[in-house]
Amino acid sequence: MIEEDRQTGYSNTLLSYFSSQAIAAGHQLCVVNADQDVDLKTQLPGWAARSTAEPDASAGVQTAATSDPMKIAWRYQNLPRVDSDDDARHSKHGSSPAEASEVPFCERFDLMLRIQPTAVDQAQVEVLDSGRLLCMASDTKYGGDMYQCLLDHIAALIDNGFSSLKPTAPGAVRNILRIEIGSLGSGFWQGSDSLSILKFLHRLRGLLRYSYAVCMLSFPVHLYEDTGVRLPVVRRIEHLCDAVVELESFEGTYAKPSDIVLRQAKSGTATMQEYHGFVHIHKLPRLNSLTASMGRLSLLHSGGGSANNLAFRLRRKKFSIETYHLPIEGGVSERRVPAKDDPKAMRPGMGCGSTPGRTDP
Repeated sequence: MIEEDRQTGYSNTLLSYFSSQAIAAGHQLCVVNADQDVDLKTQLPGWAARSTAEPDASAGVQTAATSDPMKIAWRYQNLPRVDSDDDARHSKHGSSPAEASEVPFCERFDLMLRIQPTAVDQAQVEVLDSGRLLCMASDTKYGGDMYQCLLDHIAALIDNGFSSLKPTAPGAVRNILRIEIGSLGSGFWQGSDSLSILKFLHRLRGLLRYSYAVCMLSFPVHLYEDTGVRLPVVRRIEHLCDAVVELESFEGTYAKPSDIVLRQAKSGTATMQEYHGFVHIHKLPRLNSLTASMGRLSLLHSGGGSANNLAFRLRRKKFSIETYHLPIEGGVSERRVPAKDDPKAMRPGMGCGSTPGRTDP
């Protein structure tokens, strides 16, 4: 579960990565969003393009006779050159990773590009928007409960070839079902009572335990607050999820709209220019185990009882999560070594010895 921020849409970027990876790997995808219209062809990022020409898949090793001569380290000219893993992987898969025999675990995407329409048309994608959810929930069986309606629909999808309790048919290939739910629990979601979302997550977790399916959802946590304090139901919702990640941006961190506009008008500090917000990991998946989710060897622990903070930045082509560190004091534009013509630098120092050129008394 991704806890959404107040004034930004960074959680939608992570959900788009999830959907694009499903199409790239050839998985079946089910997109649910009751807040806005879903158009995957214009919302999902495309695969990262390679600037250099792709080598032949059979030519894994090239000699110096067929390549450009080296201008640095000339003694290595006669040695064979081995292609990198990334180039070999892309040359093996070609333009469409879903058609390859060996599917990469994690594809690289470019946020400046849009996914190819043909890839969306050929993929197994089902979209449930607000109109379809309301139509399905209007049945007398549900009485307008969108949570129960969606749960039954997901149970039917899992029962149709994604259940681990049923053996695979002879000759059939096992596939993965990816479920994306955007802004679960917002004002557009209608339930039978105030505990509908808790019942939905509890039953959904039981379905996913015995299936080849995974669900990624975003939760508008700012709607479940009272004067800046989270309601107790938020903690119960986090307990029903296997992994919980919160995105806290600098633009919408419990600030008034006037403060956000004033902050954007300024040039900004070095931290705000380098990062866009913090990443808080509230819970990590730890199935069938009694040990803690993080040990001493985790990168989040720096030793001495302290922990490293994580921050994210949204660049033009990618969304990256890095270890947060304080910027250089004074910024990168401040001069730390005084100039030669600086009067402070020309001032003589005070010493304990005698002054040169002067006779001691």
